[in-house]
Amino acid sequence: MKSQFFTSIGIFAASAFAQAVIDSGTGFGTYYYDIEQVEACGTSFANQNLGFVECNFSTGLSLNEIDSNYLVAMNHTQIAGNLAEYCGKRVVVTVNGVKSDLPLFIGDGCQRCGTGSRTNTVWNPNGAPGLDFSYTVLSELNSNACFAGHIDISWEIVDETLYDFDTNAPGQPTGPVIQRRSVSQRSERATRRRR
Repeated sequence: MKSQFFTSIGIFAASAFAQAVIDSGTGFGTYYYDIEQVEACGTSFANQNLGFVECNFSTGLSLNEIDSNYLVAMNHTQIAGNLAEYCGKRVVVTVNGVKSDLPLFIGDGCQRCGTGSRTNTVWNPNGAPGLDFSYTVLSELNSNACFAGHIDISWEIVDETLYDFDTNAPGQPTGPVIQRRSVSQRSERATRRRR
């Protein structure tokens, strides 16, 4: 009886701390940038890393400035419709039935991810539902990622903020505005990189 009581308390506590699911889906994981491995899988990510992320487009933060391989891109149309709802939120990715515990967060939009049917189970490079990752993360999720170019995934975006973005872009909803790194810290890091 005592062990059942403690088991019940443990289940209740776990569910109390569970975050609400904002969005979920199945589809394909691909890669489009990498901060740590700028040259990987026969690709140079140098130019892509300079691109501004959709969640901080108004203040112009690039992938290099965010300096994290854990940033994930989702359906462009969906994220553009409500930046404050998705930007910075935790993404839980499942591959082959195994949930990843990587601290992945939404930070960008993906054109390919927003086209094609959400129920499509056949890969189409011109449009298929899914998420876009760094090469390092996709390789960690599946060691065959470089060869295949894409992997089968399912995901949940949960209501837990892992990264604060300035989502105050003109015409967009107001969202979090506090940056984890101040402008001076980003400038200092950029100066160190140039040396």
